[in-house]
Amino acid sequence: MKKVLLTLLLALALPVAAAVAQNIALGERVPEVKVPAWLGGEKPAATPRLTYVEFFHSSNPACTASLEQLRAITDKLRVVVVTRENEEKISPLLSPFLSRHISVALDTGGRIFSAFNVQYVPFGVLVDSRNRALWMGNSLQLTPEIIEKSSK
Repeated sequence: MKKVLLTLLLALALPVAAAVAQNIALGERVPEVKVPAWLGGEKPAATPRLTYVEFFHSSNPACTASLEQLRAITDKLRVVVVTRENEEKISPLLSPFLSRHISVALDTGGRIFSAFNVQYVPFGVLVDSRNRALWMGNSLQLTPEIIEKSSK
């Protein structure tokens, strides 16, 4: 119970710290996500109006919780999950999330994490078709309302 409570408190407190720590400005272009490899060789579907770049690490249970939440709201956006972990380790955990709307980028060299200056996970950036940041923060706080507002 204490572990769950601590995880929830951290999930609520991290958006403020994460927004300061990341190298992203709302309305500005974000670094291009140049992916060296995709989990299962599955590249994302054609670019929709919105893409959510989700930074993930298996050691953080909130990351898995955020993927569960994202899976439920992917009808209006494409999700690219970025992990620095190797494919053998991450495949059993992330393969069940692969779909037409969710792809996993294998960033084993950490280049994408570095380009976004990611310090905390879960962290994500909602971007439009011109690669501009519309929203960023703890992925557990991304709601269908935020997505709807951003898609206009």
